[in-house]
Amino acid sequence: MKLSVFGIIMLLVPLAHAAAQSDADRGESQRTNRASTPIDLSAFAAEVPLVEETLAKATGVSREDALAMYGRSSAASGRFDVAAAAYAMFLNEFGTSHPNSERIAARLADCLFPFKYDQIDVIHAASGPRLEPAWRMGYSPRPGHLRQAVDALELAASLAQDQPAKGSALLKLGWVHRVLGDWDASSAAWDRCAKDAAPTKSAAAALWLAAENLEWTNRPAEAARRLTQLLRDHPEDSLFGAASDRIWQLKAEALWSTSDRTDPVALLASAIQTRSVERSPLEVYRSLVQALKRRGEREAWIALSRWASNQDSWPDKDQVLCRCDLVDALLGTTSPSEVAKQEATEVLREITEISNENERTVPAALRRYRLLNELHQFDEADRFLADFGRTRIEMEPWGPMLLVGEIEGLMARGEPERAKAALARLQKLHPDFEVSERFEALIGKGESR
Repeated sequence: MKLSVFGIIMLLVPLAHAAAQSDADRGESQRTNRASTPIDLSAFAAEVPLVEETLAKATGVSREDALAMYGRSSAASGRFDVAAAAYAMFLNEFGTSHPNSERIAARLADCLFPFKYDQIDVIHAASGPRLEPAWRMGYSPRPGHLRQAVDALELAASLAQDQPAKGSALLKLGWVHRVLGDWDASSAAWDRCAKDAAPTKSAAAALWLAAENLEWTNRPAEAARRLTQLLRDHPEDSLFGAASDRIWQLKAEALWSTSDRTDPVALLASAIQTRSVERSPLEVYRSLVQALKRRGEREAWIALSRWASNQDSWPDKDQVLCRCDLVDALLGTTSPSEVAKQEATEVLREITEISNENERTVPAALRRYRLLNELHQFDEADRFLADFGRTRIEMEPWGPMLLVGEIEGLMARGEPERAKAALARLQKLHPDFEVSERFEALIGKGESR
């Protein structure tokens, strides 16, 4: 890098200087204020020479300022590994007593862990939860750097001069452990944040995140305690309302975890009666079903959904939602049985008869049509779709949806002539509908409407 460019960067991103210090005093400071546990620079074997090469061209600027500025400019361009090397060199050479060491430690951690906090993707599997991280500027940190980020954030937290800075470091520490798959360490970091940075927004967020960890690792009672603490300590926080709602569901999950689960229906009925004043039957039902879904307890889920689907005293819309849950449970395996598929077709039929909302009934009808085709019950499939579509076939957007579903079903069954007739009907009833390219074989290339 040319000196002039480096000078411009330095002017654009100045770092606050400590009080003026003589060269002799600065040298003495370097000898006495080094970090007690130096950062392992072997993890930056390729980057350190690049940093040294650039710094060798800089004149009229102190080494500590040069390292800080080069680290910041490298991070701004997405070269997080080079930036981390520069910051690590700064801390090793100038120690933790330097006026800027707190800020440098925080920047080092951000470069070692350039996580996109606004893009969270947690996958729930039988083996437990897993976070699929997204990284800033398309960068992928090396596994060793993620482990070093833990130490960097611990250092940043220990150097923090105020609670917001400490809270920020500990909040990020929990995220690093979550990415590494250490859910207990993640929760412990967030518990520390809630304690050591109690008055801050980071503390409230930490309690919410710790509750998530504990819920996802099947400890709902502990999760509820974290949210209870959030309500007590942070009544003005924006998470207050969501925490209030979530506590109730966590308590329901805790009840499920500690009860005799041989009769889930009896447990649900008891829970509905116990909470009848504060929650509707559907809310109690869904709180338990969500726990069962996440834990993969499919048979109990089916049992609850079957029972709830037949509660005639519940509103129709609630019965429909329970039937949707039941269908998902029946078909929620890679290879559902013929018996499960057959039951699902009957439940889907009931949805189309109970609900008067096309947003619910049309998808249910199409799902039933496809399922009947899978079962080779073609006559029933055709008869059902024709009866269901009679009053909807000319309506937008339901008519096109039903006709496209019919065309796809007939093509899959190997009945191209009937599929072509259905396509002609679609074009006649809905001339503005754009025919998909996958239907070209039916209309012929270049054939006009």
